[in-house]
Amino acid sequence: MVKKILALAIGLLISTSCFASDFDSAKFNKALKDYADAISQVNYNMKEIANNQNSEALDAALTHSEKAEKALSKIISSLNDEESIKEAYNATMAFSKKSELNDYTAQQVCKMLHTKANYLSVDNNQVSKDLDRKISKKSAQSAAAPQNLLKKRHKRLIMIETPVAEAIVSFTDTGANRRVNNLNKIFKRHGCKIISSYVNENKKGDKCCYYFTAKKYVIDALLGHFDGCVVNSDLKAAVKVTTGGFWGGKKNYTFYLGPKRSNKDVMGELAWYKTRIEHDPIAFFAENNYDELSTIGSTETVAGAKKLLFKNVKVEVWVFAGDKTEAESIYHNKLELGDIYIDAK
Repeated sequence: MVKKILALAIGLLISTSCFASDFDSAKFNKALKDYADAISQVNYNMKEIANNQNSEALDAALTHSEKAEKALSKIISSLNDEESIKEAYNATMAFSKKSELNDYTAQQVCKMLHTKANYLSVDNNQVSKDLDRKISKKSAQSAAAPQNLLKKRHKRLIMIETPVAEAIVSFTDTGANRRVNNLNKIFKRHGCKIISSYVNENKKGDKCCYYFTAKKYVIDALLGHFDGCVVNSDLKAAVKVTTGGFWGGKKNYTFYLGPKRSNKDVMGELAWYKTRIEHDPIAFFAENNYDELSTIGSTETVAGAKKLLFKNVKVEVWVFAGDKTEAESIYHNKLELGDIYIDAK
């Protein structure tokens, strides 16, 4: 009789163990958190790459995400019965309620569970129906905004509201370009964008000037180390106009331009000097600085009209910060315009 009872107990134990769930709740929840963290990291680096162009960090985040997804997929693949899948589903639903990031992560996990449920031929059971509804509902909704898939630490790091400003740094470097190379590494690391640069070559050391945009805290750090200033549409320019040739001799005049309150044009920006001045400098100076311009032209009569001739015109443009000089320019260009006639006054 005792043997029969023992046999029955052993049978029940074996039977129970056969149908026991293979689900490890703690391990599964840790895998969920790791996967959510990896998704957040990818979104953080995708946001940063637009500013920093740091593809290496994004590649590392994607690799980490793939590993986290494979680890979670391995756990789901080990589930061998409907009860295990149901427990995993319930844990996923509880996890999804904590944040939009968790909910997005849960959507991806539900797809894995649904595939496993179909493989086990339990798609007619309640758990599979719940998975169908969950997946269909989320597919019909719009995708989650990327910023909502960032964890708090990522939101702090990305500093979405950090202002971006324009600044100039300048320094003297040797032929080895050591300081130039170090500065370019800093620019790359912090996502600074170079607008223009100019190197004034000198035997004692090249004067290197960079005009760039960056987050305010980066500019503050750079200006604490390099000479320079913040730019706020207050750039100035020197425009040297040279006329004449070998036989008649050469004449030149340097015009200094800068923003004034009375100016109707948006003066003081690099784009303004490149489009307004370089496009037709003689026409601009004829309209705004005729007396100075006339000192380097020669008077002629063409078809009965009095004209000023500027022979073999060459123009050189330097743009620099308001308290600097041509030697510290952030932009330099040379133009050859040939012979130009304008109406004499």
